[in-house]
Amino acid sequence: MAGIAASSVAGATVLNGTIANFDGDKDGVADDLNIARITFTVSAGTQVFFDSLVRESTGVDLNGDGHITGFDSYMMLFDAAGRTLTINDDAPGATADGSVHHFDAAIRWTFAQAGTYMVTIGQGTYFAHEALRGFEANRPYDAFIGNENFGAWRLTMTASGGTLSNVALDGVSVSDVPEPASLLLLGAGLAGVAAARRKRATRA
Repeated sequence: MAGIAASSVAGATVLNGTIANFDGDKDGVADDLNIARITFTVSAGTQVFFDSLVRESTGVDLNGDGHITGFDSYMMLFDAAGRTLTINDDAPGATADGSVHHFDAAIRWTFAQAGTYMVTIGQGTYFAHEALRGFEANRPYDAFIGNENFGAWRLTMTASGGTLSNVALDGVSVSDVPEPASLLLLGAGLAGVAAARRKRATRA
């Protein structure tokens, strides 16, 4: 349903995923369109800029799958009680992550109270109850760019004036996804262990 990759770059948390049809209502037909749900925790006074990038026609392959896709995104921000704080359909213009098209969406919000919140990404428009359950029933994915049956998205979350933590996509913690730097360190460590074993074996 939704692939996940995440990393932290220069104070920003970046998540990549996809939206596509699946059997969300368990009726035996993959005709429901998923809505990505990203939960996170902030301290009081934290401002977060949520910037989605969903149009790959500029040649940016968001999820590294070799396909160029594009759809019209819609974002909603919720508090811990599931109340809608704000929505955004069309981004106002060029932003730091390269968003230049109105398909993209962006939200800037200052959280007066510490706590856990949720931002959602889906196609076109959808209702709050659909966002909270994670899908729109009986809605086909509509490809605006390309002919794929899925659309890739990237969300950049940039926090200032406080802390952003415990980021998770559809229940999968960002901390559970190895960052590129961590993978490089792990690889270097394993290579060092292998070299040491070879050296020991040569001495014997």
